Amino acid sequence: YKIFVSANQKELRGERFAIRDVVNSSETIRGFFDVFLFEDLPAKGKSPVKTYLKYVDESDIYVCIIGMEYGIKEKDGLSATEREYRRFLKRKPDGEIIAFVKGANQEDAKRDKDTRDFFNEIKTSFIYKRFNTIEKLETQVLNSLISFLDDKGELSHGPFDETICRDADYSAIDEKAVKDYLQNRAVK
Repeated sequence: YKIFVSANQKELRGERFAIRDVVNSSETIRGFFDVFLFEDLPAKGKSPVKTYLKYVDESDIYVCIIGMEYGIKEKDGLSATEREYRRFLKRKPDGEIIAFVKGANQEDAKRDKDTRDFFNEIKTSFIYKRFNTIEKLETQVLNSLISFLDDKGELSHGPFDETICRDADYSAIDEKAVKDYLQNRAVK
């Protein structure tokens, strides 16, 4: 699954990198996810907006971190984070949006107006979690991603031989082997 990490690059730089690093360092989940950070791209002669929107379109999960500052507004009046959020919602209305808010409830009034408006839209539509430290964010990201995998049936809760292979279809069954098994079973 492709994860797109979205947050004010200047204010939440450490948190952005922490999400990528915690996913890549977790033996439990790293094989399931590919994390995209704009900062990981090399310099290119391409539009940054078109580039990050392309990655939004390719993502399965949109991770949003809201801080105190909204970010630089472009011609459309939106920050990159809100533009990415709206694009993900438009392209994948049933996609997974995981939102985190830095700071306690008491700090909400100190956020700039655009950030408060954006946060109000998120909190009326999605379950979000608050954090105060990067360590707390990392724990919550892991919990959210494990919950996502569990909901998708990707994590096994029992013996391997009892696990359903969700990627298999009828063509994976060897009919001759099944007939032979049933005949031999009937004889024995």
